[in-house]
Amino acid sequence: MTTMAMSRGRLVRPLGAFERTIDFYTHRNPVQFSLVAELDRPVPGGTLASALAALQDRHPLLGVAVDRAAPEAVFRASEGAIPLEAAADGTPWQSVVAVEQMRQIPPAPGPLARAVLIPRESRCAVVLTFAHQIADGIGGQRALLDLVAALSGEELTPGRVPQAQEDLLAHVGGAADADDTASGMPAEDDERMSAVGELMPFSGRRPHVDALALDQGLTTRLVRRCRLERTSVHAALCAAATVVLHRRGREFVRVLSPVDLRRAVGLPDEVVVRFAGARTGSFAGDVNDFWSLSRQTRGRLSRLRTPHALKSGFAALAEHPPSSRHDAEAMMTAVTAADIQITNLGVAYPSRRSPGALRALWGPAQITQMRGEHVLGVVTAGGRLRMTEVTHAPVAGLVPEMGAVLAEACAEPPRG
Repeated sequence: MTTMAMSRGRLVRPLGAFERTIDFYTHRNPVQFSLVAELDRPVPGGTLASALAALQDRHPLLGVAVDRAAPEAVFRASEGAIPLEAAADGTPWQSVVAVEQMRQIPPAPGPLARAVLIPRESRCAVVLTFAHQIADGIGGQRALLDLVAALSGEELTPGRVPQAQEDLLAHVGGAADADDTASGMPAEDDERMSAVGELMPFSGRRPHVDALALDQGLTTRLVRRCRLERTSVHAALCAAATVVLHRRGREFVRVLSPVDLRRAVGLPDEVVVRFAGARTGSFAGDVNDFWSLSRQTRGRLSRLRTPHALKSGFAALAEHPPSSRHDAEAMMTAVTAADIQITNLGVAYPSRRSPGALRALWGPAQITQMRGEHVLGVVTAGGRLRMTEVTHAPVAGLVPEMGAVLAEACAEPPRG
């Protein structure tokens, strides 16, 4: 579709301030993420294409393009179907995901998502990849679960165009919430917490992908132990990553945790951008008490995800949004720099008609072009927690050792 034709497409809505920030950033730094569903049966390509069409009706932002020629970027309706490709039979999904991070999704003509079908003997896998302007990890998971439901014969109800998150947050109430459980963490104005990251020019180089699934027993023990220790599974994952990186000689470790606004302030479950970033830090000495470190992390994250904190951050962005790719890059290198990013989607619940169809769920898998970054996607489905790491700077054994740290911590007898 030409620029002139694109400008005549039906206006869906303008991009919100955060969506514009992401879009400016992607001018030179492609950012898309992938999720993987392993299914218990083979799926013909035509059947998958029909399900993808139903998915576009269910989630309207899966049928848009970004028009950058407008005075301010807008979403316009795209006439195209979600592109569908087929990989060679038996191809490892990790290989497909790595390639997907090298292939930019252009803003036009849309849609801003694509799918890859991986046939396997008696089953298959489906990789969905989303441009970050239209979705975040939780939104991508919603799309993937709806796709599995459609493949199981469930009819998807057409959805409405979701609003920009700044518009929704403007109507959310909430006061600041004090929490003293993070007293052992570095102060938020610690210069190490605010150190700016460095962008790597996009080269199309294939990233390293690693993955690990905890068994059901360890997943169950982890959930129970976190409740007993008054912490969260996500905080325990942050602590485990911190322990591994400190053991590799890092004196100070920063972890970036995307915060899902749907859960934080009660927003609808839709395919759209609905997240903020929360950063925590730790010193090398903190690894001596795993559960104390986990509780401190949970306390800091609890403060950063209050409605008051979230509204303040997005109000400031809406008042002074980036106006160029240079502004967006400066902002992203300031607010997303970390030793590791952990995106935990929580527990994925398939629809009642398709619980047995989903064998496994992986992701989100993503790379953002920050030097030295490690992006870890986490999701729990079928009773097993699964981790997927993407990086250009592999730390040998990072993901397996995280699993070992969690197993060791869960095996320790509780104190007192």
